[in-house]
Amino acid sequence: MEELLIVAVQFLFELAFNVLVDLTFEWPFRNRNRPEPDAILVWCVVWFGLGCLIAGASLIVLSHSVISVPALRIVNLVASPVTAALLSKAIARRRARTNGFIVPRNHFWMAFWFTLGLALVRFAYAKHT
Repeated sequence: MEELLIVAVQFLFELAFNVLVDLTFEWPFRNRNRPEPDAILVWCVVWFGLGCLIAGASLIVLSHSVISVPALRIVNLVASPVTAALLSKAIARRRARTNGFIVPRNHFWMAFWFTLGLALVRFAYAKHT
């Protein structure tokens, strides 16, 4: 039972790390004074690259994966981008009530690609025991 609790805490810690890193990049978009573009493909690629870079830098500080169970590492690879994207969209939707220039769909996709880059690099290169 203790092992199950440890695995759950490890999974939640890694998931929270991936989501919180993404949400810190969400705050600069809080005050928009011009409309967001409809075409965001280039921005998604930029956010994906930035996520990969930050994950690479995080490997210098924390080279081991917090999650020790291989199956949960795969679940984290899927759950982190989706969770971060949904949270980012919810925040953007709330901000869009007072600022019509914010497009929640754009925030969903940029957060998804950023966190996917972060999770992919950590999944591929973080040491696991």
